[in-house]
Amino acid sequence: MRNKSPKPNDGKATGGEDTCAGHALGFPLRAELEFLPIENITLDIFRCLCEVYTTGSAQPWEIAMKEAEAKLGPVEGPLLVARVTALLRALRSERKVGFSYLSIGCQHVSPDELAVSGLLKAARSGNEGALDRGLKLLVEDPQAPARTQFAARALASMQSQHIASDVDVRDDSRTSQKKTAPVHYLH
Repeated sequence: MRNKSPKPNDGKATGGEDTCAGHALGFPLRAELEFLPIENITLDIFRCLCEVYTTGSAQPWEIAMKEAEAKLGPVEGPLLVARVTALLRALRSERKVGFSYLSIGCQHVSPDELAVSGLLKAARSGNEGALDRGLKLLVEDPQAPARTQFAARALASMQSQHIASDVDVRDDSRTSQKKTAPVHYLH
């Protein structure tokens, strides 16, 4: 990793400094989307795992495990990583095109990440129509992809267990909402 000059924490460029790819592309912030803490944790874990596939390094996986354990504990944390891994593997298996994701810690949300978040929200709420549309959007296939659907339902079920406790943690997640990072594409 190369050293860069510090970037402003608000995601806006000043004095000729770089701005993050998410901001430059007009992607929304997590705070604007009112992500719940479990959604933020899930997105961070998802990005770590995408980075594993992109770089072939185990370091992002270790970061995913540490973050999940720090946020959810030594039992639930690894289970979240496993559920997110299952969803990512299903998407890689059933999706015909690459997947855009932002760097770990970026507070913006790419369109593909937003589609995954929407899919999980539809699964949590039991909205079968939205779930079906989300699956078709993500995998770009008129047939409902069974593996992705199963993985999304399993992850959404786990997220649902944490929704009640999210209200207490929500304000803490907003303090780190404005980091900058580049965009990556996973093929």
